[in-house]
Amino acid sequence: MLDVPRRSQMIYPGGGEVWCSPTSVSMLLGFWNRPVPVPVAAAATFDQAYDGYGNWSFNTAYAGGQGLQAYVTRLGSLRDAEVFVQRSIPLAVSIRFQAGELPGAPLSWSNGHLLVLAGFDARGNPVVNDPAAPSDATVKRTYPRAVFERLWLNHAGGMAYVMAPRP
Repeated sequence: MLDVPRRSQMIYPGGGEVWCSPTSVSMLLGFWNRPVPVPVAAAATFDQAYDGYGNWSFNTAYAGGQGLQAYVTRLGSLRDAEVFVQRSIPLAVSIRFQAGELPGAPLSWSNGHLLVLAGFDARGNPVVNDPAAPSDATVKRTYPRAVFERLWLNHAGGMAYVMAPRP
């Protein structure tokens, strides 16, 4: 399991409920010893044309400006994601789910939500930092592998933010 900082988007009044992408970026930056507070990441990644914080290119560009190699890619399965985690590279991934589809999720449903994949448990279930949790202490979650993979692949085609130090 990678020791990714646990950060909740929900502890910030006036916008935190829509800050899943910059909160995920903040966690990844913190993992790579580039701590950036969530509100700073949110302000830096706001897309005026989109009128939101979830522009994938804006978020990875911001991480690039913080000294990381950062890009958006699509992976074909959680097995592909495991390769990154085995190389100590956590990923931000995007999922969508209806009410009741994701057991243990802090949100009842989402049309699109980013979270950080930090590892896998002994049974291969993804262990994530889900920024929609109500506090930093409750961010770490484990989701059923088959359900999570389906929600990730069907929503975003396996989209992931990859962020790591430049070689």
